[in-house]
Amino acid sequence: MNLKFKIFQSTIAVMMGYASLGFAFGLYGASMGMPSWIMGITSVMVYAGSVEFLFVAFIVSGANLWGVFFISFLLNFRHFFYTLGLLEEIKKLKFRYYFIYALSDETYALIKSRNDIDDTNRDLIFNFTAFLNQIYWVFSVILGSILGSNLNLNYKGIEFSLAALFGVLSYEVFKRDKNNRVAMLGFGVGILGLFLFPLHYYLFCSLILVMLILIIFKRLF
Repeated sequence: MNLKFKIFQSTIAVMMGYASLGFAFGLYGASMGMPSWIMGITSVMVYAGSVEFLFVAFIVSGANLWGVFFISFLLNFRHFFYTLGLLEEIKKLKFRYYFIYALSDETYALIKSRNDIDDTNRDLIFNFTAFLNQIYWVFSVILGSILGSNLNLNYKGIEFSLAALFGVLSYEVFKRDKNNRVAMLGFGVGILGLFLFPLHYYLFCSLILVMLILIIFKRLF
């Protein structure tokens, strides 16, 4: 069987997941008044699902740029460890910079699950897997945005998809590491921050406060 077809087969599950989430993101952007071409460019240039949802919300709300940078950094810091886990293989790639740019959680998981990678197929497996996954995401976002912009849909409540996304992500983290104290800290600071911080700086200041508490009182957590 052709190797490219095998790689495609291995990414079908990712395609299904990206199709639903990317389409939802496209609809979300359309509901916020974002043009389809901006949504397309965003999905190509940013290519980080959770950050893209936040990016649209930040643009619409006129959020502070430092807050955008800091939150994006925190959300995607895990990719630093992904590249460390694949460092020796990445060094051998011809198109290593594209792979680093296109590396996602799902691409990392697919590559780490393979046991047939060698010097003759490494470039194709790494880069074609990353490329296919990115195409799935970009196409789904653009399709959702175009349909959302041209169909008379009721978007009432769609902004809740962002809260739902991060709620699910938080729950998955909690399942892996059931630290009730950290969960309660995040919940408590989130509520307290509503009264302490200005709206445009709320998320940024709340994250800083959580980090400071975790650093200063790390033995408690």
